[in-house]
Amino acid sequence: MTRLTHLLSLCLIGLATPALAQMTLSVEEPSDGVSTPSLELSAPPDTSSSEPLSHMSAPPSLEMSAPDEELPAEPAELPVPSRDALTAFFSICTDVSGGDPEAYDRASGSGWTVYDGVDTGPYKNVFAGSQSFAGYGSVELWSSVESYPTQQLGYCRVDFPDYDTRIDFKDMAGIGGLTGMIEDRGAGNVYGIWETADHKVLVIADRTEGEVEIEFNVLIGAKPQN
Repeated sequence: MTRLTHLLSLCLIGLATPALAQMTLSVEEPSDGVSTPSLELSAPPDTSSSEPLSHMSAPPSLEMSAPDEELPAEPAELPVPSRDALTAFFSICTDVSGGDPEAYDRASGSGWTVYDGVDTGPYKNVFAGSQSFAGYGSVELWSSVESYPTQQLGYCRVDFPDYDTRIDFKDMAGIGGLTGMIEDRGAGNVYGIWETADHKVLVIADRTEGEVEIEFNVLIGAKPQN
C-alpha cells in the first residue's frame, strides 16, 4: 500500500510538471495474482528550435497601397441653344437648296458629313449628309434642286430627335426675315409655318412625339440660261 501511494504521488508530480517528463502508468499482472503498477518515464519533447514560437505563421504586412487615382470627369457639352440651332439649319438649308453648285462644298467644309450621291438625272441635284449637334444628337439633312424649263425649285429637310423639347419654335421668328405662326397642341407637340417677306423661302416644321422635322422650300427663280 505504501508503494502504491508513492507511485501515485510521482504521477501527480509528473502531471503538474509536464515539461519535466512524460509518464506512462500501466498495471502488470504478476504470476502471484497481485496487480503491481508500473511507472515508465519518457523524455520530454525537444522544444529547442532555431525559430521562435509565434501565434502567426508570418508577421502582418503593414504596407498601405496607394488608392487608384481617379481621372477628373470631362465636363458635359452644353446643348446648342434653340435659336442657334434653328439659325444653323436655316443657313445650311437655304444654301444647299439655293441653286449654287458650290454650296455642297461649303456644307462639307462646315462640318457636314456628306453621303454618297446617286444619279438623279439631268434635272435634279440631291445633297444628303449629317452633323452632330450637342443636345440633339445626329441631325439628318436631305436637299434637292429641281430645274424646270424656266424656273428652279429648291427643297431641304432636317430631321432630329428632341425628346427634351429644347427647340422652341418661337425662336424661328426673325431668322432670315421669317415671320409666321405656331400651334402648340401640348405634350411637346408643336406645329409652325413661316415665310420671308419676298415669299421666296417657305418653312414648315413640327415636333411630334419627340421627333422634329423642318422643311425649307426655296423659290430660286428663273433658270440660268447656258
